[in-house]
Amino acid sequence: MRSMHRAQTMRLGTALLLLALTLLVAGAAAAETYAVVYGTDSLNLRAGASSSTQWLGAYPNGSWVTVTGSKNNFYAVRTSDSKTGYMSKNFLQTTDQLTYGNVAIVNNQKATAFLNFRSYPSYSASVITILYNGVPLTILEESGGWYRTMLGDTVGYVRTEYTYTNYQPIGTAVATVKTPNNTAVNMRVAPAMNASVRRQFPGDRYVSVLYRGNGWWYVCIDGYTGFISSDFLVEGLHAARDNAAAEEPSGEGYAKVSNPVSTQKLNLRELPSTASTVVSRLSNGYKLSVLIQGTEWCKVYADTIAAVGYVQTKYLKLYNLPATPTLAIDHPQGSFVNLRSGPSMTDSVLTRISDGQKATIIAPGPEWTKVRYNHQTGYVMNYFTTIRGQ
Repeated sequence: MRSMHRAQTMRLGTALLLLALTLLVAGAAAAETYAVVYGTDSLNLRAGASSSTQWLGAYPNGSWVTVTGSKNNFYAVRTSDSKTGYMSKNFLQTTDQLTYGNVAIVNNQKATAFLNFRSYPSYSASVITILYNGVPLTILEESGGWYRTMLGDTVGYVRTEYTYTNYQPIGTAVATVKTPNNTAVNMRVAPAMNASVRRQFPGDRYVSVLYRGNGWWYVCIDGYTGFISSDFLVEGLHAARDNAAAEEPSGEGYAKVSNPVSTQKLNLRELPSTASTVVSRLSNGYKLSVLIQGTEWCKVYADTIAAVGYVQTKYLKLYNLPATPTLAIDHPQGSFVNLRSGPSMTDSVLTRISDGQKATIIAPGPEWTKVRYNHQTGYVMNYFTTIRGQ
């Protein structure tokens, strides 16, 4: 019995040792550093850590290599065709030299909503583009409930409450995963098809591009970094919802300023109120894109001055727009929505509107819309309606 117990103990010890060695090897593989050739048309591979040593070959811009060591101003590398040698550090970007910072991820509670990416921190600022959930933005600074951010090379502003933040590598661009039928794409631990899969992500996900290489991009999604085949990545915002928004006819609903006196000008205001700040004054005949129509106020876009604001409907002539503008109640849980006496959660409840019911839009606003429902006039939160945008 004692010898049997000793044998079992030895077998267990051997198994644990093999497991430890396996984990050690796996950990070492996962910890490998990769680099991509950049800033030159091609980079020489040398036999030693000097430009005067034997030339072993040249690798074009975008080539991936495995970094195995460092000496002087050279990295010891292993190339994709299994050669070993040294390459100048001046022309290699390595996966262990990333810049980290705070990144704002667009996060509307209502998944179908979008976030306006504005030219300056104001609801009246012109909209550069619209952003759907998951778009990563590099945060430059925060002030007054606004983030100043970078989207690729473009600086813009978004409201902080429609995002969450991650501390992660800072990308140089944003790209979209594009796969047949939005099937999952593999994020791998190395730039090779036989490399282990770190995670899988569905099509139409947005990624931060860290480095671009030939055939493989090093990216970050949800804080995970790894390699995705460039065959399944398109730079920019190209999810189905982005493409659908871009294809919407721009001239469907519009208006022209129509003051009763031709010399009068119409005030374009920051908010739907005659007490609100005047953004611009518009002459008769000025054409406006109607973003949200209301019976008393319309939210509009003035193209020539790149400004969004509100104008009184009675001073507009409307084209290709409904006689009665309506919105639909859209509660995430299919419940009811309160119609309140004012645009605040503390204002009294006039009645409850069931999910799917429609109300007449009187005056759209940034967070609340003034509506008429069953002969009662009050306010509903935009979050619970089909009106999009913040």
